Amino acid sequence: MYFDERPKARREDLYDRERELEELLNSISSRKPLILLKGIRRLGKTSLLRVALNEAKLPHVIVDLRGVNPNSRRDLYLRFQAALNEYLSKNAPLLKRLKDKIRLIDGVRISGVGVSLSWKNPETLYSLISALESEGFVIAFDEVQEIRGPAGKELASLIAHFYDYGETSFILTGSEIGLLYEFIGIEDPTAPLYGRVFHEIELSRFSREQSIDFLRKGFEQAGIEAPDEILEDAVNRLDGIVGWLVKFGIISLREGLGKKTVDIVLEEASKMALGELDRFLEKRPLARKRYLTILHAIARGRNTWSELKTELEKAEKREITDATLARLLDALLKASFIEKNVNGRNITYHIADPVLEFALQR
Repeated sequence: MYFDERPKARREDLYDRERELEELLNSISSRKPLILLKGIRRLGKTSLLRVALNEAKLPHVIVDLRGVNPNSRRDLYLRFQAALNEYLSKNAPLLKRLKDKIRLIDGVRISGVGVSLSWKNPETLYSLISALESEGFVIAFDEVQEIRGPAGKELASLIAHFYDYGETSFILTGSEIGLLYEFIGIEDPTAPLYGRVFHEIELSRFSREQSIDFLRKGFEQAGIEAPDEILEDAVNRLDGIVGWLVKFGIISLREGLGKKTVDIVLEEASKMALGELDRFLEKRPLARKRYLTILHAIARGRNTWSELKTELEKAEKREITDATLARLLDALLKASFIEKNVNGRNITYHIADPVLEFALQR
C-alpha cells in the first residue's frame, strides 16, 4: 500500500524508485565500502534502504540516529544494540553462530534474546563489528548527521578503520545534506573520513506528473476514484514530497476526500515541520531570532541577499556584516531548511519544504 506512513519493506510498496533501488542494490552487492543516501526530509530514504537490504538478502543492522544525543557514546551504543537485537530476534540461527565469536569480546554480554553492549570502552564496537563482518553484515546509520561532537568523531573514525582495513559496507543516510557532508569531512583534511571515496545516491522530489499519478494509484489501491481537481490542488500545495502526499492520502481515507482535506493535512503537518525547525533552533539559542527573521522573510518572498540583510538589520536596528549573514544562510542550507536558486548572477533562496513555508507564512 502506498498510503502507509511506516517505512516500506517491499519493492511493490515503493513508487517509481526503480533506478535508485537498483543503484543501491548494485552498490551493496559489489560491497562498496561507503554509500551515501541523501535527500531532503520525507522523500523515502529509509523505505528505499529497507527494501534494498531486504532484497539483497544480506544480514544487516539499521541504526536509527534520529533524536540521538549528539555527544553521547552511550546513546550511540544503545541505538546500535537495539538495532542489532531487532535483526537477531528474527534470525535465531545467526545469533547462535555469532555467540562463539562475540562471547569473549570485552564489553559484550550475550543473553538468550540478544546482546548487551557496555559503552565504557570504545574498542567494544570495533570488536563487535569485526565479528559481524565475518558474517557479511551491512551496517547502515540512518540520519547519521544527527551525531556530532566526540561521539560523532568516534563513529567516523570507526567507519574509516573498516574502510581501510575491513570489508564491511556502510550506508549513511542524511536529510540535512550539508551536515552529512560535514560528517564525512569532504572539505576537512582533519576529519577521519576525509579523502575516502564514497558512492552517492540522491532521492529527488516527485515531478508534478509523478505526484498526481502516485496519489491516483494510492486511492485506487483503496478502491477510490479521486477527482483530478482535488489531486492537482494537493500537489500544488504539497509539492512532490512523498511523505506529505502519503499523509494526504491517509487523512483522505480517514476524513473523506474533499476540497478541505489538504487544509487538514497542512494544519497537522505544519506542527511536525515546526517541531523539526525548533529542534534545530534549540541547539542555536543565541542566533534563534536571527534564523527566524531570515526564514520568515524568505517565506514572504523577501529572498535575495540584499533583502535578507535589510530584514535582519531592521529587526536588530544595527548593521549586520556580510560574514554574519553568510554564516546564518550556510547553516540553514546545510540543514536543508532552505535551498539556493542561481540564475546567472542572481541568487535567491526558498524554503525547501512547502509545509514549513505554509507554517512560517502564518
